[in-house]
Amino acid sequence: MIPDKFRRYIFHSRKEILLKMIKGELRDEKELYLSFTRALPAIVSHGPAGLNASIKMIGFVLKEKYLEETLYKIKEFVERGKKNSLDVLNFLLNYIYNEEKIDFAKLGTLDLAKKRTWANLKNGGEAILIFFTPPSTSFMVVADTEVHTEGIYFEYFNALHDLFHVFPRAGRIVGKHPAYIFRIKEIWDKSVDSFGVKIYP
Repeated sequence: MIPDKFRRYIFHSRKEILLKMIKGELRDEKELYLSFTRALPAIVSHGPAGLNASIKMIGFVLKEKYLEETLYKIKEFVERGKKNSLDVLNFLLNYIYNEEKIDFAKLGTLDLAKKRTWANLKNGGEAILIFFTPPSTSFMVVADTEVHTEGIYFEYFNALHDLFHVFPRAGRIVGKHPAYIFRIKEIWDKSVDSFGVKIYP
């Protein structure tokens, strides 16, 4: 089981910020920017493009039994017409930020650039995700990479990305980017008070 320390870092802290944004209680921009570090690891890969690291926003992967239902809810939300950012935040809280629905053994992202990371991981392979939240918290995740250019994961992550980054402005879902699913193999606590302790498995 994914350890509580990492679950608190990757999920609960992000949910707390989301709740503050919805309630209008987040008045410190530095707190907001700092919170984003939990979603922006450096993804380290090695392959045809050589050794590479790239910052990419990662998202939560729902358990497979919830994916189709949630994708339907996203499409339904979009079809009801253009919404503001607060509507989108509330949707994320209600349908994505549900601990019972999250598969904590997986993380996901899209490749918007399709450059060096794509060259290294388009056929799958091992990757390392480095998280760092100043001043002292850091985790290293070792993962096997799955690549999806069609199917439910592809549709879900493109819809989820556009729901927050495109839909409030454009009123639609347009993304067709490759999706990476990172299946977690190891988690190392690299924080200042741990000095590289393996905490999973």
